[in-house]
Amino acid sequence: MALVSSGFWLSVTLRDNGGNDTTRRYQLTSADAAAAATDSATILAALNAVTDAVIVGWFNYEAFVEDAFAYPGSGVEIENLALLDFDIVDHPEKSATLTIPAPAPAIFVATSGAGANIVNTANAAVIAYAALFQTGGESFISDGETAQTLVSGKRIHRKSSRG
Repeated sequence: MALVSSGFWLSVTLRDNGGNDTTRRYQLTSADAAAAATDSATILAALNAVTDAVIVGWFNYEAFVEDAFAYPGSGVEIENLALLDFDIVDHPEKSATLTIPAPAPAIFVATSGAGANIVNTANAAVIAYAALFQTGGESFISDGETAQTLVSGKRIHRKSSRG
């Protein structure tokens, strides 16, 4: 099993005079990231010439897919979530939450009882995941903000009509 490239894409958001947005995605024929940047610029220029809507944003990216997909074991459901609660850097009045779909049982305080619903914030995997959103991490937690402290976590369930 490995994640392999399925090619490059361009996503463009356009807005009309009523403030309504629409997004168009283009599957690029580009062979690499440099060609994708060039091809994206070409598409943006051509699109801008044929629409009266305003291009408010765009990005290009390389998509990856699992080349040997296999379903996880029984009982793994994305409706089961670990909800993590963080403080925000420079905003003591604010907090942010993130969810982890189908959380591994090992990230909870216990495998049964009340502890099975409490995220173990001292778990190495939880610490590594939280660090992605903290100062020096690889991702903002929300709206360009950085997480300061992982305060707590708990198990939640989100309703789904898909099963």
